Amino acid sequence: MKKSLLLCVCLLAAQRIIAQTPSPLLSAATKTAVVTRLQKALTDHYVFLDTARNMGNYVSQRLQSGAYNTLTTPDEFSQALTADLRHIYRDMHLNIYFDSLFAASLEDTTRHTPPSDTPDGGDQNYGFRKIELLHGNVGYILLDGFHEPTPAAKGTVQAVFNTLRHCNALVLDLRFNGGGSPDMVQYICSFLLPPNTHINDLYQRRNNTTERFYTLPVDSSHYFENIPVYVLTSHRTFSAAEECSYNLQTQHRVTLVGDTTGGGAHPVAPVTIGHGFIGNIPYARAINPVTLKNWEGTGVAPDINVAASTALDAALLHYYNTQLRTAKDAARIRKLQWAKDLTVARIYPPQLDSATLKAYTGHFDEREVTYANGQLYILRNGQQQQLLPLSATTFKLADYDYVKLTFSKQAQEIIYEYDDGFTTVVKRKD
Repeated sequence: MKKSLLLCVCLLAAQRIIAQTPSPLLSAATKTAVVTRLQKALTDHYVFLDTARNMGNYVSQRLQSGAYNTLTTPDEFSQALTADLRHIYRDMHLNIYFDSLFAASLEDTTRHTPPSDTPDGGDQNYGFRKIELLHGNVGYILLDGFHEPTPAAKGTVQAVFNTLRHCNALVLDLRFNGGGSPDMVQYICSFLLPPNTHINDLYQRRNNTTERFYTLPVDSSHYFENIPVYVLTSHRTFSAAEECSYNLQTQHRVTLVGDTTGGGAHPVAPVTIGHGFIGNIPYARAINPVTLKNWEGTGVAPDINVAASTALDAALLHYYNTQLRTAKDAARIRKLQWAKDLTVARIYPPQLDSATLKAYTGHFDEREVTYANGQLYILRNGQQQQLLPLSATTFKLADYDYVKLTFSKQAQEIIYEYDDGFTTVVKRKD
């Protein structure tokens, strides 16, 4: 728990907030006591001592000036404290909130295990939202959180990578990932880098220690160490998700595609500051062993800068084009071009007028091509499929990606082309 970044702390707090009793009204004495303990917590724990003192002095001055006098609820007071702390330094990991149950558990020195409702992540599939094989044998992983690497969580990671171990490239989508455990980052990076690769350090000022992170031996790493890997990022990519991106980018292992990330490199731990209030206090800073820097305040810049909403398409097209420039095998070239054509048509669907589409209607052997509501359809053996244009003359079946239909000049023939290279021709009957 102590290593968890923003995601895990917020999940834990959210569960307890739901179960809380109504918040009490705050007295002036309570506010003073909370600010005093907050100052001490910052001085004891915050990653930069000078900044901690400046933050503490500022909220103390705000208290004395009466800035908090009109705030009567814990939520109002928490939000004001958070805003004032970030006024001194915009650390998006740092925040104050009210949770009397969680605060009591933190202050209970007899408790040696986490509270029973600590989120494990199994009910969220440990952050893995989608696993898919895309055109061109490209594996796709949508991961929206880094949960603690429990045996069950690690088993899920292993299963995900085993499923995609025969892919020719991999896309790791972190566009919606707000962070989590650096230990899980370490475990996932272990599938993409050689064992014992130094990927990150965490320095703690409070005890002057540095924790070093190296990749681990994992069973499936040899399947992925040499294939192209793309990591998708957005402004919402934060904390541990940024570490994962930065670890892999600085090792020149991946191509980052999307927007610059959120810019949070300080892991946090919850500290009780009295009267049911808790501070998520950043207690360490990341130090990359290659750059000797981190992404705090700046974010991780992508290698291919595009809008996050188009990052997947941009990554796929980059992969197809890169591979087509060097591919020699005819079958591989055909499959790559096939995948590229489908992707381009999906991104930029051809706009064909009704006259062009109607010219393709008619009977072709046992098939009938019809036009309705601005679309072409093909009917065979009582089954109708919509035809989606890939170009002015080539179409695909709406539900199948493995066959293309190309109308010849004057639409006297339809050439069926399959992704394995087989072709056949059907002729017009009317």
